[in-house]
Amino acid sequence: MTEKPHKFFERYLDNDLEELSDELIKRYDIIKDGNKVNTKDIWLSSNSISTIKWRDYNVFQFYITGIRNLYTEISTLAKEACEYYEIDFAKQNYFIQGWFNINSANKGKLTWHDHGPSNENLFHGYYCVNAEPSITKYSVNGTHVDNVNKNNRLIMSEMGHPHSMDDWEWEGKRITVAYDILPLKNLQRDLMSQEQHWIPLC
Repeated sequence: MTEKPHKFFERYLDNDLEELSDELIKRYDIIKDGNKVNTKDIWLSSNSISTIKWRDYNVFQFYITGIRNLYTEISTLAKEACEYYEIDFAKQNYFIQGWFNINSANKGKLTWHDHGPSNENLFHGYYCVNAEPSITKYSVNGTHVDNVNKNNRLIMSEMGHPHSMDDWEWEGKRITVAYDILPLKNLQRDLMSQEQHWIPLC
């Protein structure tokens, strides 16, 4: 990537969030009923089975209108990010994988973590289905940044910047969809990236 300043890219969607929430909760229950937590699992502190079992599915393969809309906007946003960082989007042959998080206040959350190194044409982001009001804390090149979450808002960032869910106090389910975007060449050299999990980002 170029030496351009870090930037959060964003879009606001017009998804029916009540419908999308209901559909994701249905999928959550299916994942919960069909999976048991084991010692190989990570993100146990999130207390979200759809987070813990993120390897077992790709949210962008769900037959949900709101997820299809989200995929389309992520593609548009990725092209905008590539233009900003002077990356040839088509040459990267990007693939995407995604999962969803359902959390409840004081019962578990995603603490500080990252998804990969910066300056390698890698992107990560998330979309708020029901996460307002809340904050996602970022450390961007050593500087603390509060990303204030808004429902129906999609964000994208280059990887390499640790982030964490901040505490929230309201009742109900905090629902987000998260995703990673990597070039095909990265997946080909990483034996841990199972096929039939990542899909092309067009």
